Amino acid sequence: MKSLKNFIINFFFIFLSIFSTLIVCELALRIKHSIIPNYDIEMWKYAKKLKQKDFNSKIGHTHVKSKSAILQNIEIKINNHGQRDIYLDNTILRKYEKRFLILGSSIALGWGVSNENTFPNILNNISKSNNKNWIFVNGGVGNYNTERYINNYLENWKQLDFTDLIIQFFVNDTEIILPNKTNIFTQHTHIGVVTWKLFNSYKASLKKENIIEYYKKKYDDNYSGFQVAKVELANLKKHCDIKKINCMVVLMPDIHKLSPYNLPFINQKISSLSKELKIPYLDLLPAFQNIEENTLWNKYQDPHPNSYGHKIIAEEIYTYLIK
Repeated sequence: MKSLKNFIINFFFIFLSIFSTLIVCELALRIKHSIIPNYDIEMWKYAKKLKQKDFNSKIGHTHVKSKSAILQNIEIKINNHGQRDIYLDNTILRKYEKRFLILGSSIALGWGVSNENTFPNILNNISKSNNKNWIFVNGGVGNYNTERYINNYLENWKQLDFTDLIIQFFVNDTEIILPNKTNIFTQHTHIGVVTWKLFNSYKASLKKENIIEYYKKKYDDNYSGFQVAKVELANLKKHCDIKKINCMVVLMPDIHKLSPYNLPFINQKISSLSKELKIPYLDLLPAFQNIEENTLWNKYQDPHPNSYGHKIIAEEIYTYLIK
């Protein structure tokens, strides 16, 4: 009986020590991340504060309407339609001669960049300074692929009276996005997120596959993600033809190794697909290739383009549109 009592006491103190250590570590991480934003933690906050589950598996999630959050020291403010933009309705849109909706993922959203420095907003300023009665609306949503941003548009935004759609295609848009498996620790603690990231980084380091091999698989004709992207682009083109909406594909390269650029086969693939579907195509790679890579990167170990990168995107798109 005495040994059982000692075991229970020892177990209690061990549990209390572990629990106290975790609390201290959690508090320390939260203080650290409040001073120096951590990319993974900020993405975690984005999911908790501004995303909501969508029961359409082809969409996965949407933005919470009319809500805002400070992420990576930048305000992301969502409008009444779930877009990072101003309040909109068709009465407002129809005041403009040309009305562009930009579809895409976190680069289109402008992750890590203030709203005024995102390429959709820069396009608004450029067109206004050139006396164009145009409006560009930011429809980017983080953690989207081609299937998700096209189905989000067709289900939630097609009633809005846009004259043009700009598909901001990124190299990972053919990836299959699986539902996140979470637990109480990854849902509610910084320790859980950091540990999960370290674990996944370790798993990735064990793989022999490099980035070129990885993306060659993602753009193989037999890869289901590429097949889905192709079908969804065809569906969108059909919708645009019926509704007499102009649409175009703008391919954004991976800006983390531009010289030499290791993924030109993606550009060739999307160029060929755009021709096949008869969708106008703009390749942004030439605009970035002669620029120092690190001048384009965001802060806080963030792989997204900074305001300089967004300025280049906007200028290239505008130049293409006025040809």
